[in-house]
Amino acid sequence: MNTAPYIHCGQSTALQMLDAAIALLPAAAGAVWFFGLRAAAMLLLAVAAAFATQFLWDRFTGRQELRTLTVLVTGLLSALLLPARAALWAAPLGAFLAVSVKVLTGGIGQNWWNPAALGRAALLPLLCPLALKDCQGTFLMAYLDGAMGEASTLLLLVGAAYLAMRHLLPWAVAVPYLCASFLTAAVLPHCDPLAVVCWGGTILGACFLSADPVTTPMGLTFRVLYGVFTGAVATVFSFYGWGMGGVVVATLAANTAFRAAETIAARLQNTAELEQV
Repeated sequence: MNTAPYIHCGQSTALQMLDAAIALLPAAAGAVWFFGLRAAAMLLLAVAAAFATQFLWDRFTGRQELRTLTVLVTGLLSALLLPARAALWAAPLGAFLAVSVKVLTGGIGQNWWNPAALGRAALLPLLCPLALKDCQGTFLMAYLDGAMGEASTLLLLVGAAYLAMRHLLPWAVAVPYLCASFLTAAVLPHCDPLAVVCWGGTILGACFLSADPVTTPMGLTFRVLYGVFTGAVATVFSFYGWGMGGVVVATLAANTAFRAAETIAARLQNTAELEQV
């Protein structure tokens, strides 16, 4: 473990979360353009529910996590992961579950799982998307049969480019994720690897869900393996199972596996250091 003094990078958590929210705005604007006022209502309800839930938890726990603006990103993602045909109550419920589980598992910086992915996974029994192999559409421009956020890959790539410019996109996760998605799709029967990589769900998973700074592993080796694992599993689950839901479940599985691996590795290192003293 590193010891003080530390050099501050000049970016607060609130500024980083604001950048992440800005990166999601093109996809959010696209959702409103493609799906109309219903999408706008779902976005507003999810963000409002996220803020309200965090405010109540802050009052109850005595923390002050609302000012970090993590709930803004959680609220936006919670809505964008939902299909446009979903009932309006699904947006605030998913945001409520996402924020609540984050708080109950330690709060910001301590949670094992991506909050928005966890909230969406909880709604899978009620809102289970079609398998990717059963869907048809032009993924690059506008794919309207899945989640609101996956409607346009181009808009997601604009947001990803903004994250890259702000040095908030972990390439050691995103690039292995995309490569693993392509190679996995290439060996799956009747699966077009180019279509899978161009699918908005793949970009959402690689650049937004798996790139979460809290739930992403720290070491370079762990990050590369994390990206490969998540991309491969997400492709299989999406193609044969739940579409965007497959990306969500794969993200949570990777969060669990690699946080556990990091914890075990840290304990083994500490044990080895103690034996040397």
